[in-house]
Amino acid sequence: MSVRDGEVVADESWVYTWIEADGGVVYVGATGLDPGTRMWLHLHDPDPDVGRIAARFDRLASSQLEILAMRIPAEISRADVRDVLGARLADEGLLAEDAIIDHLQLVLEPPAEAVELADRYVARLRSYLEQRDPQTL
Repeated sequence: MSVRDGEVVADESWVYTWIEADGGVVYVGATGLDPGTRMWLHLHDPDPDVGRIAARFDRLASSQLEILAMRIPAEISRADVRDVLGARLADEGLLAEDAIIDHLQLVLEPPAEAVELADRYVARLRSYLEQRDPQTL
């Protein structure tokens, strides 16, 4: 990681989901930070726009959550991949009923690369869920 002018220089690009023990995705995000750093901020930053999970996921204290992250090539918009991924997860019934998705944008004509990466992520998520609990799907 690099710091320039007092700020972390984002030289990585990731999309990630927070998954509840029953398999429902409760959050879809994208970050330029190391995913572990971003997860910590979700849980501990007092700004509700940064600490979204702590601020908005009411069942946090009683839920078992896992995070699945995937690196995105720097030349592809991680926000586009995140938004297409959110739509794909909704279409496939993989979002929890109370998923925090109001930060996602509708991408009318998503770039083919974003669609391909979102589809790859969904396939990884399904494989992960099936390995964890074949009854989940």
